[in-house]
Amino acid sequence: MKRFIPTIAILLPLFFFAGCGPSKNPEANAPAASPAASAARITASPNPVTTGEGHGTTTVTWNTGDGTTGQVYVSADGTPEAIFAEGSTGSAPAPWIEAGKTFEFRLYAGTEHTKMLVKTQVTGRK
Repeated sequence: MKRFIPTIAILLPLFFFAGCGPSKNPEANAPAASPAASAARITASPNPVTTGEGHGTTTVTWNTGDGTTGQVYVSADGTPEAIFAEGSTGSAPAPWIEAGKTFEFRLYAGTEHTKMLVKTQVTGRK
């Protein structure tokens, strides 16, 4: 028992300090998002969309957060993106939401279609 107590006294602090070391998660050490990216937003309402026997409609609303132009692209179930709307802020209806499909709306900075700011997914259901 006398030998057990000194071993605990040495090992316990080692375990404590090992747990306080740098994170192994690369996202935890990533630089903070730029103010524009963190202020950007995109929403869709309603979501999910009830379609009934045909198509349903959702309204997509976006804001780049810094007043610069942005473009909204949409992809259905992973298909190639297509441009949906453009502007620093706005809203537009998407009247073609189908049951059983997932539509992803992505807001990009500028018109180069290279820097995605935010995204949202919309699902259709009967």
